[in-house]
Amino acid sequence: MDRTNTKTVYRRLFLGTVSIAGLYFLYRVKIIFIPFILAFFIAYLLNPLVHYVENKKVPRGLAILLVYMVVFCVVTSVMVFGVPFIVEEFNRLGKVIPRLTAEIRGIITDIEGSYSRFKLPQGIRDVIDEQIEQGEALLTSIIRAAADSLVKLFSYLLGLIIAPFFAFYMLKDAEQIKNSFILTIPRRYRSDVMAVFRDMDEIISGFLRGHVTISLIVGLLTGAGMYLVGVEFAFIIGLIAGIAELVPYLGPFITAVPAVSLALLDSQKTAVYAIIIILIVQQLENAVISPKILGKSLGLHPLVVIFALLAGGEIYGFAGILLAVPAAAALKVILRYVYLKLVDEKDTG
Repeated sequence: MDRTNTKTVYRRLFLGTVSIAGLYFLYRVKIIFIPFILAFFIAYLLNPLVHYVENKKVPRGLAILLVYMVVFCVVTSVMVFGVPFIVEEFNRLGKVIPRLTAEIRGIITDIEGSYSRFKLPQGIRDVIDEQIEQGEALLTSIIRAAADSLVKLFSYLLGLIIAPFFAFYMLKDAEQIKNSFILTIPRRYRSDVMAVFRDMDEIISGFLRGHVTISLIVGLLTGAGMYLVGVEFAFIIGLIAGIAELVPYLGPFITAVPAVSLALLDSQKTAVYAIIIILIVQQLENAVISPKILGKSLGLHPLVVIFALLAGGEIYGFAGILLAVPAAAALKVILRYVYLKLVDEKDTG
């Protein structure tokens, strides 16, 4: 083995060892990376706004400060006025769950009375009662967990405070960070890697920002609609609808269950109105809102999307569900690029 090949082997061994050691170190101190990860997402989401202000001939540093001022005012308003109200609503909801389960039992009894010839056997009746009780316990635990999570956000206050400062420097030095990253890529692979990253950034950024916007609109429309038809806890239903909208295709079904259940607290007629509101909002979302905001789709078949959602939920829970679709889209970009590269090499080989 000549000297050049020996140096190449040693260099690769060194880089491999350093990489493994670095990854292990990062794994051991992963808890301190929460502010950095949050900062990255803040910078990623705010970068288009900063670019927009910067294009108005505003220096980048000042553009970042202006965007931060607007975001700070919005977040502060939500924290001061929204969080206490949400906690109070969840606590109030927890107190009416027994009334909700009694309402459901009453509906089952009414159905059984109307169709007496199809009277349910006692065994099936016991199973239904058991499931209702389990559902009541589950709803109570979810509500308590949601309320506790809002309160526990303050335990991460230091990370939440530090993250925007990190994001500021990420936004300010975005080009320098990008150039430093490019220099770490071997020259022969540089153009290929950057082409893949550009495609991934275009798809993922459009999906994330677009879906956040759509979720806000759907949540507002759903909450307002529920309030207009007299559904109790309309704010909570709107909040659920907005979060559920982040899950493609399955969002309306996730929203329908609590919406109809809470509408039953008033009457069955109100529950029908709740279903109508959900259908109207989803028709608006499918026909008007999504095409205007998202434009072209991710190019993923609905079956692929649903499979990705199920797989993400199985592996990483709710976080996996939220990240499943952009991860699948990124994987598609990589596989497509590798396939085209191999085909080109085969054709020119």
